[in-house]
Amino acid sequence: MKRITRRLHAYFISARCMADEKVFRQSRIFVNTVVITFLFAVFYVGNAILFEMPHVAIQIGIYSLLFLSLIFLFKNGVSLAVCGNLFTLLFYTSTVYEIYYTGGLHSGTLPWLAMVPVIGILITSLRSALAWMAVCVITVAVIGVLQQNGFKFQLEINRRYIYTLLITSHSGLVVIVFVVSYVMESAYIRSLYVLDEKNRMIEEEKKKSDELLRNILPEEVVDELRTTGKTTARNYDLVTVMFVDFKDFTIISNNMTPEDLVTAIDHYFEKFDTAIADHDVEKIKTIGDAYLCAAGLPEPNTKNPVEMVDVAIKFLRIVEQLRTERRAAGKVSFDVRIGIHSGPLIAGVVGIRKFAYDIWGDAVNTAARMQQHGDEGRINISGTTYELIKHRFHCIHRGRFEAKNKGLVDMYFVEGRR
Repeated sequence: MKRITRRLHAYFISARCMADEKVFRQSRIFVNTVVITFLFAVFYVGNAILFEMPHVAIQIGIYSLLFLSLIFLFKNGVSLAVCGNLFTLLFYTSTVYEIYYTGGLHSGTLPWLAMVPVIGILITSLRSALAWMAVCVITVAVIGVLQQNGFKFQLEINRRYIYTLLITSHSGLVVIVFVVSYVMESAYIRSLYVLDEKNRMIEEEKKKSDELLRNILPEEVVDELRTTGKTTARNYDLVTVMFVDFKDFTIISNNMTPEDLVTAIDHYFEKFDTAIADHDVEKIKTIGDAYLCAAGLPEPNTKNPVEMVDVAIKFLRIVEQLRTERRAAGKVSFDVRIGIHSGPLIAGVVGIRKFAYDIWGDAVNTAARMQQHGDEGRINISGTTYELIKHRFHCIHRGRFEAKNKGLVDMYFVEGRR
């Protein structure tokens, strides 16, 4: 049965109607109701012929053809509103016709009038349904007044035909109500499925956007943005900042194509990103060939100097590994200088478009100076960071060096873990 119904829908309902869930539901009800009405009309024609009432057979036969023509009009582009109102009109007039021949207010087909506005609201519009409801109420009132004043509705026709008509009419009413209810329930279930699917897609897109946002901003900042719609800059008493810079980058890059250069940098930075993912270290940004990250924010902690030096040691191992791999593949490799300093700074999000989490303060500038005064393949730290990590790492005092805008600064090379 479902297969037949689907074929009917596919044949008579255009793709344009199927694209809109509401129109598709109305179209299915329209097609189903027309087909069922046509089949019952054909059955009535057979009964009229069987009981030797050719004039009734002709009248109902004309109605059956008119009903059937509606779905072909619909298939050929006539709007659902027009076809629906024509069907409702035919349904109304055929019901009044049966009431007239079968006893007026005593007719068993009188309940069919109640279906007229119901069908109207299901396949046309609320305005049309209200109009048809008014017509049906007026019709019942007129029939009642006429019958009260002695008007004879029931004509001398075969009683067996009337009984058969009543039986099939009630059966038809049950079938049509069931079909309409089934289509409505199917549409409801389908709408729930579509809604669930849309909610699932929305949830997936939300997860993607959240993941993307967390790749740009720290999770605590993302939560603050989601909750309040803005973020507040924060002061930190102790944060450890690390600058990583490629040695002789400008000279090497002059001999590389832009595509190879970007690919090479991305290869290194991707490895760095993976390394810090296992630590409480935030990547702040990349500036050309420089990589800037910080530990001890957005959630303050006292372990950040040690953790940052551990990450720096990982970076040197990554660079050494990539040097071996890239040279074996005939590709350019880079050496890096690493500078680290610990101190107070301010962190937050600036701007309203393309915003980014950033850090400001003397600790950032000093870390940059540590990197500039470092050597390739070495981790150069300030005296401040040294005092915080010396119980965990072997370090070599390099002496005091003149740093731009900083004066003389104690610097140390980290040799490794104790």
